[in-house]
Amino acid sequence: MRIFGFTEYGGPQVAGFLDVPAPQAEGDGVLIDVEATTVNPGDIKVRSGQRQKSFPVRFPMAMGREAAGTIRALGPNAPAGLEVGQRVFGSAAPGIGTFAEQTVLTGASATPVPEELSAGRAASIPVAFGTAHDALNQLRLRPGQPLLVLGAGGGVGSSALSLAKAAGLTVWGVGSAGKHDVITRLGAQHVESGPGWADRVRQLGTPAAVLDLVGGEVLREGAQLLADEAPGGCAGDAAGEAAGQRVRIVSAADPALAKELGGSGIVRHRRREVFARIAQLLAASAAPTWVSARYRFADAAQAVADVEDGHAAGKIIIRI
Repeated sequence: MRIFGFTEYGGPQVAGFLDVPAPQAEGDGVLIDVEATTVNPGDIKVRSGQRQKSFPVRFPMAMGREAAGTIRALGPNAPAGLEVGQRVFGSAAPGIGTFAEQTVLTGASATPVPEELSAGRAASIPVAFGTAHDALNQLRLRPGQPLLVLGAGGGVGSSALSLAKAAGLTVWGVGSAGKHDVITRLGAQHVESGPGWADRVRQLGTPAAVLDLVGGEVLREGAQLLADEAPGGCAGDAAGEAAGQRVRIVSAADPALAKELGGSGIVRHRRREVFARIAQLLAASAAPTWVSARYRFADAAQAVADVEDGHAAGKIIIRI
């Protein structure tokens, strides 16, 4: 089968189209014919080798970590309720990518695609919407409370804006001038990034919590915008609650710094029940998906380049 992948770590030059044997459905795996997949910044970090210590790679390997398609075969331990010919979406199994004609999803994540949902929108759920959902679940803000999203215009950021508005939160999104449309059309107040951004947030008020997708000094500045004590508080994850602590900062970009600042990384729950909840929101148009571009499989290199240059807004979808 055909994949867009890599045989060694490195920059864009190491990625290209390869012919490889089709994967097999083993264990709880779900083999699918891929209809759509998406590009995420994490895909580029895997290709570059930045995640060698935390992410398994089997060369040659396709890029991509999420997909939607039709079930071709089920592993011997695949969960009940799935059958050949069914349309599903989910997260890729370890060591297998999704920029491919076929891929294997984990059985725990493989989720039926609602009839109202396109393959592209379904494929956008596991990484971006899933991360945003899990972050908001950790913060547990009440309707009306203000959430500050740092790096609001990308895939996870735009998904967080969408889910936060659906939950009734007041949302302030920090992003470049070029991300103005995506941020405002998803119902958030746009705060232009760059020098003076923190002062522009102060003019709006005091955020109850920070969702960080940038890290570094931006995260430090964002943490300083929080009040000493959030009225009503924000419940955190189970560990934080057990210790009586409120988690008001979660970061996908810099979990170590977030922890130093009294927050945490984002605890991911890549499970069918979580993905199904998000899919129903999207299918009912309660939480819109911002798609900035759709590419054919033949143009996968350009799709990756759009994300790698840092200017892509929302999601980039590849149709296989």
